[in-house]
Amino acid sequence: MKSNQEILDGLGKKVMEECFDPCIKDLHMLKIKENPPMIVEKYSTLFKKMSKEDFNLLTEYIAENMGAFLFNFLRVFEENPEYKIIYEENDQQVDLNKISEMLKAEPIIENGWIERFSHH
Repeated sequence: MKSNQEILDGLGKKVMEECFDPCIKDLHMLKIKENPPMIVEKYSTLFKKMSKEDFNLLTEYIAENMGAFLFNFLRVFEENPEYKIIYEENDQQVDLNKISEMLKAEPIIENGWIERFSHH
């Protein structure tokens, strides 16, 4: 079985690579895409009109907002024991809430998941 830190880091990497970073990348793609799908065309049009500074500020705001979302989402598991996030390996299970001092803060603390694993 992996160590507790390896388990938490593995989840952090997955969340950053498969959830957090793609959202930021999509935001940047909308700014430069020539023919965006109609469903996102209004956003693309708006982003293309923004100055680089304004767009960077918007990107920063969205990243902070996504960090707040992750905090609140993970807080559900901390404050409601009937909901669990379980890691399983070789028929052994670990409750992630029990191996983290404060699971909800893992993404946003200093040297947390966003800082260590995000590539945005």
